[in-house]
Amino acid sequence: MVDIKKPDEVLKGSVPYSLKICLKLAELEKQWQEVVGKAAADRSSPVSCEFLEEGLVILIHVDAPGVLPALKSRKPLISRSISKYLGVKNIKLEIKVGKVKKPSSAKDPLPDHLRRPPVVISESSLQKNIKDLCCDISDEELAESLAKLKTVIEKRNRRKK
Repeated sequence: MVDIKKPDEVLKGSVPYSLKICLKLAELEKQWQEVVGKAAADRSSPVSCEFLEEGLVILIHVDAPGVLPALKSRKPLISRSISKYLGVKNIKLEIKVGKVKKPSSAKDPLPDHLRRPPVVISESSLQKNIKDLCCDISDEELAESLAKLKTVIEKRNRRKK
């Protein structure tokens, strides 16, 4: 039987350090609020990272010029927080005004008991619509597809009333 291992266990010794940093940088964008705090995360986002001999240079965009001085005053604190998160000692931050990428605001799907049931069409109503459309359309496959579509739309319209 094969033991299931977590990715960090598998990657511990076999992955180059630079790749580990790249993976942590990808996670940084998702964990931005936890790393810099809610107030700063709402108005800023990491944009890019450059690897230099002196260390990492991370570019952070803020959404308004008025926010720029506030974030620049917290630069040492943010730098320490990012450094601790990434496990890297030398980090330089560049903070500029630019487009801030917000995390997805997609909602979770509704639970099963609140979802509308799927539209179930009867064979008789489908056959009726196929007969109606076959007169006008010579391609049987196209006529059947359009008949299915028409039947579903009719059923949904009746459901809404």
